[in-house]
Amino acid sequence: MTQEQAISKEIYRMAAQCRHYAMCKIDYLGTGLCPPAEAYPFVSYFPQGRMDLCRALRDGIVPITQGAVEIIEACTFCGRCDRQCHFTTGLRPMRVMTALKKFLDDYRKSGKDPEKPEEDQPLTALRRIVGSRWATNDPALLVAYADDPFPLAQLQMPRYVVMPRDREEVVRIVVTANRFGLPTVVRGNGGSVFGFVFTDGVVIDLNRMKGIDIDPDNWTVTVEPGVTSFELQTAVASQGFR
Repeated sequence: MTQEQAISKEIYRMAAQCRHYAMCKIDYLGTGLCPPAEAYPFVSYFPQGRMDLCRALRDGIVPITQGAVEIIEACTFCGRCDRQCHFTTGLRPMRVMTALKKFLDDYRKSGKDPEKPEEDQPLTALRRIVGSRWATNDPALLVAYADDPFPLAQLQMPRYVVMPRDREEVVRIVVTANRFGLPTVVRGNGGSVFGFVFTDGVVIDLNRMKGIDIDPDNWTVTVEPGVTSFELQTAVASQGFR
């Protein structure tokens, strides 16, 4: 059975309807975020990224990799994505998550092993900066950073995605990328639906940089680039501001 046959057209259509509004990345209903994504916040682990992975697997854009296995297995079937996504778009991502689980089960029954991308020099250098957990070249993770629903944006797979924790790491990442002749693009908590955050080099995802420093006496707040407007509003509301 091919990857195309293993994922039905109905499930594929559901996955392809994700508009990357990233509502699954903020807890606006107060039900909590997707547990694996909260622990490991690459876009690929959020429901949005899983929808992209489903589409990419069926289209044959990416193979079953170790990263794909980990993404699929991490789903707890808590149902939070269904509540969040259906509230705003009418989609039912849990149906996609269920199909991905079955897809992986069938793959394993075939006796095949997932592919494991080899670590190269740039990846080794990036991992020295942020740790092995926070830099990747696995296509299953990269594909969530490769496409947007804007009709004029072309699929562009990066070579690496890296998630720094502070500005010093950002500086070191850029210096390292320049040393290897790799272009970089910076991505905040969300992304662009106009294809402005793509590169064939290094995507610097700033979603781990969540600092919020509120100065109520001067009515100012300093935020790190991974903070969403919703998270900012929630933080300042706790001190009587908005």
